[in-house]
Amino acid sequence: MRSMSLPDEVHAFWFGPQPAIEPGLLRAKLQRWYSAGPALDEEIRKRFGALVDQALAGELDSWALTPNGRIALIVLLDQFARNVFRDSPRAFEGDKKAQQLAIEALESVLLYNHEERQFLIMPLLHAENLALQEMGVHEMEAHVEAAPAELQPLYAMGLEQSRKYRDVIARFGRFPHRNAVLGRPNTPEEDEFLKDWAAKQPPTGMR
Repeated sequence: MRSMSLPDEVHAFWFGPQPAIEPGLLRAKLQRWYSAGPALDEEIRKRFGALVDQALAGELDSWALTPNGRIALIVLLDQFARNVFRDSPRAFEGDKKAQQLAIEALESVLLYNHEERQFLIMPLLHAENLALQEMGVHEMEAHVEAAPAELQPLYAMGLEQSRKYRDVIARFGRFPHRNAVLGRPNTPEEDEFLKDWAAKQPPTGMR
């Protein structure tokens, strides 16, 4: 017999039993979320791949009716889709829906803890849209300011990255590093930009 709902399973897997209250714990979570690599991809694929397919097909839209369900659905669409379909166009298939769900949550009076709020903002940072990128930077600034003081330096690294994303979209109107996966030809300027992309790119999970 299932001990928790599917949204709660997604939430518990991603966030754990409670938000980090000291830097070492948050640092470990950030490492897992953004730099875990193929092992985490495979674990998510096995445990949640079917749910990602359902989310992308619109079969889990009812999850968005509750705060916990909404953040779980956003994680499926915006994070787990990247794990399950890495290096495939399908990795980005849920982005627009995740962005809309996130904007609605950020504009509401719903209360989310600092870790959940991080993943409400991530869909905006993934957007190939300058207005959404600007919103993402604004939300990250507020997020850092509202976080517990001892955790602010760690979240500030995400703010720095959000500004880099915004600048890329302001310059190109898209993320050049996605072009190969999405079958888009590079412009000469993008070719030049990508020459040292390895030094520019964020942790795997943030792309």
